[in-house]
Amino acid sequence: MVDPNTIHDRLINLLDINQVEYKLFNHPAALTYEDLAAVQKSTGFFGTEAKCMVLKVSDKFIVYITLQGSRVNFNAVKTELGGAKVRLATAEELAEYFGAQPGCAYPFAFDSQYDIYVDPKIYEQEWLLFSPVLPTETIQAKGEDLRRVWASLDNQVSEVINFNQ
Repeated sequence: MVDPNTIHDRLINLLDINQVEYKLFNHPAALTYEDLAAVQKSTGFFGTEAKCMVLKVSDKFIVYITLQGSRVNFNAVKTELGGAKVRLATAEELAEYFGAQPGCAYPFAFDSQYDIYVDPKIYEQEWLLFSPVLPTETIQAKGEDLRRVWASLDNQVSEVINFNQ
C-alpha cells in the first residue's frame, strides 16, 4: 500500500524544485466537484479544475490528466494504446497503487512505471486546480509551469489530443 503522506510530500517537492508558481489551500474534505465548489467559496482559490484519472488499459495502469467537464473517449484510449479493455481504476486499486481515494487522483509524484498522458489544454490554464492526494488540500498552480514538472519525471509522459470525446 502506498502512503498518501509520502506522495503528498513528493508532489510538493516536485513543484518546488521545478519552480512552479502555486498555492496550497487547506480545507474540509472535498471528494467531488460539488464539494470542491462549496469549499472554493469559503477558501478563495480559483482556476480550472483538472481531471486526473487512473485508467487500467488491459493489465497496465496509466494516468490521464485533462480538464473538468471533458469526457474521456475510452475507445480512443483503447485504440491509441492497443489495449483489449479500458476502465477506471477501482477505489481499491487507487488506494493500493497510488495511495489515493476516488476524487483525489493526482497528476504526478507516483511510481515511474506508470505512463502519464496529458491533454495540452492543461498548459493554457492560467490557474489549474488539483488534488495533492489528500482530500483536505487543493493546489492552485500555473498551468504552463506544469510542463516543467512532467519534463523532470522518470515517467513516460505524452501529450494527447484525441483521448476526449
